[in-house]
Amino acid sequence: MGWLQLFGFMCTAGISITQIESYMLNDNPNGTIINTTKGFTYNTNYDSKYYSPNYNTNFNTNRNPNYNSNFKTNYNPTSITNYGNSGNINYNNSGTYGGYYSYGTLDELECPEYWFHFQKSCYRFIRSPLKSYLDARKLCQAYSPETGGSDLVSIGSTEEHGFLINQLNKLDPQHRRWYIGAHQQSASYYTNPDGTQFVSAENSILAVDLPYGKDYLAYNFSRTLLRWSFEPVSGAELLLYICEANIGAVQRLVSQGRDYKYGVDVEDPQRIPRGPYFIKQPTDAIFDTSKRKLYNDITISCLASGYPTPTYKWYKEDYENDRLVAHEIDPLQDSRYTVSGGTFIIHNPQQKLDHATYHCKATNKYGTIISESVQLNFGFILEFVLKRSPESGDLNWGKAVYCDPPNHFPSVKYSWSRDYFPNFVEEDARVFVSHDGALYFSALETIDRANYSCSVSSEFSDSGRNGPFFPLRVNPH
Repeated sequence: MGWLQLFGFMCTAGISITQIESYMLNDNPNGTIINTTKGFTYNTNYDSKYYSPNYNTNFNTNRNPNYNSNFKTNYNPTSITNYGNSGNINYNNSGTYGGYYSYGTLDELECPEYWFHFQKSCYRFIRSPLKSYLDARKLCQAYSPETGGSDLVSIGSTEEHGFLINQLNKLDPQHRRWYIGAHQQSASYYTNPDGTQFVSAENSILAVDLPYGKDYLAYNFSRTLLRWSFEPVSGAELLLYICEANIGAVQRLVSQGRDYKYGVDVEDPQRIPRGPYFIKQPTDAIFDTSKRKLYNDITISCLASGYPTPTYKWYKEDYENDRLVAHEIDPLQDSRYTVSGGTFIIHNPQQKLDHATYHCKATNKYGTIISESVQLNFGFILEFVLKRSPESGDLNWGKAVYCDPPNHFPSVKYSWSRDYFPNFVEEDARVFVSHDGALYFSALETIDRANYSCSVSSEFSDSGRNGPFFPLRVNPH
């Protein structure tokens, strides 16, 4: 190169590095910045509708980035990141789908609720309602209509196939059929919705004699092979389906954690308008009939919060013509009933009238909630038979002595006494009481000769019954 050419190049470079003062950035109608170090010209994609003056210095190292006004971000399909002086990173996926909204780096992104994360994609398994192939595609695409970043699942690797099978094993014990996105183009050749070739494991497509027109694939569990495989289907069948979305394309679906306090300027959180919600659900209750003389009422309660404070109603559930019907409890119609807040009290409960299922309802101006149904039962232990015949066994032989308890509800605990109550039988490796109340001797000895009595006690109260004493005879050889 001659010295004249070199001089001309230096003059040209000297013109290109003319510095623009910082205050001129906002006045630059073309949004162009001259880099005083490298001599490169950068397009800032400046548009006053989308950027405040503080962000006019965003730059992209690619000389001709494309601005996409639909997404309000600097989208460049050939560049991984667009850097701004605020530290924000606009991630542009170079994989299956196009650009999408900016929510941070790939490692920071999370899948929305009910979606499952694998590599750069999120997957959702839709179980209801059942759809045809075309309808399933439309619904999957609706998760990210602006960017086209979602569709029926495209299986591009055996690792992805293995991930989907693991999820199906967890989510679908009934082994139903699930649409995927694969579509047959020619014999034994399928393509995915993203245009890539469908990847399947060896012998993973079920070889069955099917009529013409089965151009789509669905996951199906083979009863003979005992594994998930792909079954050709026509696409008209109503099946479950699997959606796949680029993890960035569905970031707008990620919950921002806004609870009932969002947007409400109230100092006292207890006065924030809110529908009712249960703090305490009612639980099953048992009335001890043996204690009726001590206390003759039973209480069931629920507790709800919300603002305004909820009001309560209690309902009794009955069957009418094989249909469960709830009837409101009205204390004015039956003086035995009392409803105070979320507490329901029955005075002098009667088994024929009150043995039933109940639930409570809490209501304020923002809604109504219904509690779980609970059962009101009546506990009792009847009397033992007053006299019992003797028991006998052979020395050094095993022996089982049964309790023969009276009728009772609910379950009871068993104990055995020797000669007098409460001289309880000591259990060891040779003598023990089983769960059903029988007294077992693995080998009778002469010291086992005595009078025995079985006792039962309720598991829900301190009431119980003692059985009659009877002799146990040990016969020598």
